[in-house]
Amino acid sequence: MTTMTQPAVPGVGIAAVLRSVHISSRVLVLALCLILAAIGAALFQAVVAEQRARHQVETTTEILFLLREGLRAGVDVETGQRGYLLTGDPEYLQPYERGAATWLATIVKLRTAFEGTATPGQRARLDRLEALARTKLDEASLTIDLVRDGQRADALALVRSDEGKRIMDRTRTIVRRLEEAENATLRDTLAIARLVEARTLPILCVLGGAILALVALGFWLAQRAARAEVAALDAEELRLARAHSDLLAHELNHRVKNLFAVILSIVSLSGRGQSDVHTVIQNIRARIHALSAAHSISQGKVDAKIVPLRDVLSTILEPYLPEGGPDAAIAAQRLMLSGDVVDLPVTAVTPLGLIIHELATNAVKYGALSTNQGRVTVLWTRSVDESGATLKLVWTEQDGPRVPSFRKDGFGSAMMAQAAVQLGGRLERDWQSDGVRVTLEFPLQIERLAI
Repeated sequence: MTTMTQPAVPGVGIAAVLRSVHISSRVLVLALCLILAAIGAALFQAVVAEQRARHQVETTTEILFLLREGLRAGVDVETGQRGYLLTGDPEYLQPYERGAATWLATIVKLRTAFEGTATPGQRARLDRLEALARTKLDEASLTIDLVRDGQRADALALVRSDEGKRIMDRTRTIVRRLEEAENATLRDTLAIARLVEARTLPILCVLGGAILALVALGFWLAQRAARAEVAALDAEELRLARAHSDLLAHELNHRVKNLFAVILSIVSLSGRGQSDVHTVIQNIRARIHALSAAHSISQGKVDAKIVPLRDVLSTILEPYLPEGGPDAAIAAQRLMLSGDVVDLPVTAVTPLGLIIHELATNAVKYGALSTNQGRVTVLWTRSVDESGATLKLVWTEQDGPRVPSFRKDGFGSAMMAQAAVQLGGRLERDWQSDGVRVTLEFPLQIERLAI
């Protein structure tokens, strides 16, 4: 026997190379994860800064608008008051009433806009602004009431005291300081956002370059691992081929033995009750032909993607019938087939055929079909649930030879178990006194079968 040697990798062995590549790959993945985390952190910081800047722009715009609206309301109050006092014309009361109705309400909205961000100084200025507005409104209301009561001179004396003017001057000063502070806050926020943006772009460029370097390193490691795996591939394929060949040889040996036993049983069954040699020969020829068809279908030699289950069972079991074809056997109740209309995936024909072939062979050699009184019943049902369609097939032997208390499982039992695994299902055997009961369940949606 020629001994195959694995190609050597210069400097180190194949196993050492693969271990090195696996360790390097884990380090590579860890580094890549860290870089991606850094990129995520940089982007998150940039997004947060941009959101803060946008929120500050909206807040500052609202605050500046309310400050100007409040000041405009105060000016309307003062203008309407002075115009009414000087002319006595009620039309001047319109701006006064409009300003009086909105001034304090605008200050309340200002407090809401400042909520959560106002400094102690800003809160104090808002309190002072509200107090000045109330004082001005009281002073304006008092002078207007005096004019209405005919006391114009007293009202003019109050206005000439310049108290109202001082109130408005202080109001304008507070509004100006609030505006300056809010604009300064906006400038600081925008400056921080620009700084984060200017810092994020170089960071992303550096990290992107690092990712490209890691990708190149990973590609090199993959090529190195591929070369090492190719070096070991021939030896591994040879080992698998030998194992597969041994399995096939073992299975072939077992199937040939069963085939000879079945042929002998066919000859024996065909000769019972027959005196005409020609008839016996025809029966033997028909059964061996059916056996060939069953052997072919059990090897999966079908062209269609689905096959009726009843056809598969009838073809496989036809060589084992004691008299005539499947219909005659069913009528005589020697072998009964009954169940739903089921389309079997073609990939399931081979493993199912192996199981049915093995059960029928055992029935002919040792079980119910080895006697004239024995009966075999094959029942199947199809059910559907959330996971898909499932086929349940029950093989029951009755009135056969007494089952011995000691049974040794051979290769046929192992082959049936393996075929059930290939179907993705399970197979159970229950030994009764006059025969065996075998239950096979497997899904009808079979994506892949192990061969």
